[in-house]
Amino acid sequence: MTRTLIRGGTVLSLDPAVGDLPQGDVLVEGTVVRDVAPSIDAHADRVIDARGAIVMPGLINAHIHTWETALRGLGNDWAGSDYFNFFHAKLAPLFTPQDTYIATLMGALAQMDAGVTGVLDWCHNNATPAHTDAAIEALFDSGIRAVFGHGTVKAHAKPGEKHFSEVPHPLDEIRRLRAGRLSSDDALVTLAMAILGPDYSTLEVSRQDFRAAREFGLLSTAHVWGRPNRLVPGGYRTIAAEGLLGPDHNLVHANYFEDDELKIVVDSGASVTSTTAGEMNNHVRISLSRRVRDLGGQPSIGTDSEVATKGDMFDAMRSALRMQRLYANIDTVRTAESAQDSAAADFVRKNLKTVGTGGSPIQQVAVKTREVLEWATVNNARALRWDRRVGRLAPGLQADLIVVRRDGLHIASAQDPVQAVVSYAQSSDVDTVMVAGRVVKEAGRLNFPMLGSRVAELRASGERLLAAAQGAPAAHA
Repeated sequence: MTRTLIRGGTVLSLDPAVGDLPQGDVLVEGTVVRDVAPSIDAHADRVIDARGAIVMPGLINAHIHTWETALRGLGNDWAGSDYFNFFHAKLAPLFTPQDTYIATLMGALAQMDAGVTGVLDWCHNNATPAHTDAAIEALFDSGIRAVFGHGTVKAHAKPGEKHFSEVPHPLDEIRRLRAGRLSSDDALVTLAMAILGPDYSTLEVSRQDFRAAREFGLLSTAHVWGRPNRLVPGGYRTIAAEGLLGPDHNLVHANYFEDDELKIVVDSGASVTSTTAGEMNNHVRISLSRRVRDLGGQPSIGTDSEVATKGDMFDAMRSALRMQRLYANIDTVRTAESAQDSAAADFVRKNLKTVGTGGSPIQQVAVKTREVLEWATVNNARALRWDRRVGRLAPGLQADLIVVRRDGLHIASAQDPVQAVVSYAQSSDVDTVMVAGRVVKEAGRLNFPMLGSRVAELRASGERLLAAAQGAPAAHA
């Protein structure tokens, strides 16, 4: 069994029992972490010098659509239903299985290049079993840890066909995958059901899909917003009342949830994933991370669609931190300005002081940097039901870890290692990436054959898809 010793780095274990080490070693044996300590005297087949660098668990992306990777940079100016009307209705049906394969492969490789060791890959452009199989094969070929979220297409219904909201999840496909490629829950790539949920399907379809996922023993995950036009008016209030909501469910976005509905979700043990950069592009309600935390939940974050935003978890952490602080600051000042009674005035006196002429009225940040780092590691592992396997650096867990260098001009003088990662690091700082004990990136370069030709294939796929869609109406028409 191969032994790798990562020596001399600043260790951010994110594990309460291990703690942080200003200087420490990590011993990896086979696929698992064998020891984390200030100094390890052990034989190793390979030694990685991490002096001056940060060693930490790999980042986890709890929500991404890698099948969209070939069409980056189309949608940052879209609004309203442009994404659905143009991307899903016009472009998505043009994908061949090979388009799905190359986009998924390169999307997964890009994630690892940027320090991500695990993803929930939400695949909702799998019109045929061949598309599904191509996406799964790409995930296995990449070497990333992944939950493959088997979704369904959102194309416009043809004459005589039911609208997608009235069609239950195709269980024959779930049975096929559970009997075949994704039969194991312990493999590097596992299965989840990316269902429509109460915003995008009828109550009867929601019932069937939630029950089916539970019967198969799978995580279910759904896109939700909570706006008044949702198809099940009661939303998760109704789902919970029917006994269908629990820790085996993950919901994404949910920006418009009222407090009572969000509390029902948090109390059930279900996870809530926010994708701040994408959500704040054209929505008027803040991402839910702080609200989930304040209700006793564990916020989860992801990057969502690269059609509009960069699929980089460093960016995702920064977006989450800044937006949660901004809205919390606004709420605090509004509370001060509208203080009418003694309790409110007391709150203002304790929390708001103007220091000098230009001092900020905000005396304490609402969200700490370390919290956001935990959202991207520990909490995301929990959301994907990986919390007993990854998300922390501790003996016995899978060796999913990264080494982040601190010698770039933009990060070299960063003092606090947590702030260095969350506020300054970028993909070019990621020197080493290990997934299940296998080094997939070393010395700043991905270990993947013929990477240049794969990039050319990705570009060709995107160009072909756009050319084929030339007759489609403009996104803003």
